[in-house]
Amino acid sequence: MTTEKLWDQYQDYTRDLTEHSRKLAFAVAAICWFFRTPQITFPPAILWSLALLICFFVLDVLHYFIGAFFVRLFLEHHEKAHYEKTGTELKEIPKPRWVDYPATFFFITKTLVLLSSFVALGTEFYYRIFLDR
Repeated sequence: MTTEKLWDQYQDYTRDLTEHSRKLAFAVAAICWFFRTPQITFPPAILWSLALLICFFVLDVLHYFIGAFFVRLFLEHHEKAHYEKTGTELKEIPKPRWVDYPATFFFITKTLVLLSSFVALGTEFYYRIFLDR
């Protein structure tokens, strides 16, 4: 399998994971809403879950913002250097892996934060099912 096909496959996986993660995050938020009291307060585990969901959505935005920002900086730098050197437009440039490292960091972090939100929600379920008798 070519590296181009492998990178395409990787992008498919990350795009799908992000899409499904957003849907799951909204679902967890909806489930958390059922745990509110008449005074609109939440148990501590549910507050943690909601706070982690907010972090997830912030990290989701940062994932794409930082990714676009670093690619743009890299591209502008090389386009400018190439134009100053040759007076022509840059047609193709190999992109080193380090350009994607910041976006990859946010991708991994947002996924772990979402999983942590699930754990917090699961903790509340566990408490209510097994310990609150």
